[in-house]
Amino acid sequence: MEITRIGRRGMLFTFFYLQDTGFGVTTNVYVINAKNYVFVCDTFLGPESMKEIKRYIEINFRDKPIIVFNSHYDWDHIWGNCTFETSLILSHEICRNNIIDKAEQELEIYSEHRRGEVNIIPPTNTFTDELTFYEEGVKFFYSPGHTKGSASCVDFVDGVLFAGDNLEAPIPYLQDGDIKSYQRTLEKYLQLEVDTVIPGHGEVSNKSLIEDNLKYITSLTNNQAEEYLKSRYKEVHLQNLKLLGKL
Repeated sequence: MEITRIGRRGMLFTFFYLQDTGFGVTTNVYVINAKNYVFVCDTFLGPESMKEIKRYIEINFRDKPIIVFNSHYDWDHIWGNCTFETSLILSHEICRNNIIDKAEQELEIYSEHRRGEVNIIPPTNTFTDELTFYEEGVKFFYSPGHTKGSASCVDFVDGVLFAGDNLEAPIPYLQDGDIKSYQRTLEKYLQLEVDTVIPGHGEVSNKSLIEDNLKYITSLTNNQAEEYLKSRYKEVHLQNLKLLGKL
């Protein structure tokens, strides 16, 4: 695990475990040390992967109450919820429903990647449009894209967007076929007053990552994505085309 300071109050915890598997990705957990709470964005693969983060919070952030945010329901972003089962856990309402419906099955399928004993803990509180902690300078908002229930987090103090799997370099991987909504989400991202963009996987970036992803999604919308068949990300593009029924 690697720890990187983001702005004045953010800490990024980057995990390398899935990089050495067939998934080939690093995974980000973003922590915001706000005025009265500590916000933990996504919880990776279970208690063994999250205990260092929880310990870091206890030592460095005066043991403030923790609020957990799930950006979407995928197994590699929610298994660590059980580390914070006494905390408030937030998500979009669709994300919570997906976790209830699908998480146990995903736990069985991907059980070899568990980091510690995983108990599926769904979010305790949900929102439909957005939820703002004004005194903390933090907002969570609905941002359908990678999944129908995806949501994002903005730290207004540091100008940081945590987008979960809605952003990937150089092109995103689709799990939902509503690319019109995805396009609107990316356009909304560009209107935010942020300088730092954190994807669920991969390196910290800026709005150029949003622009790259928007270019790709727009090309899919307009059926003008031929250039991606010649790139080294052809396989991801072909999977996206298959999902959209374009193959």
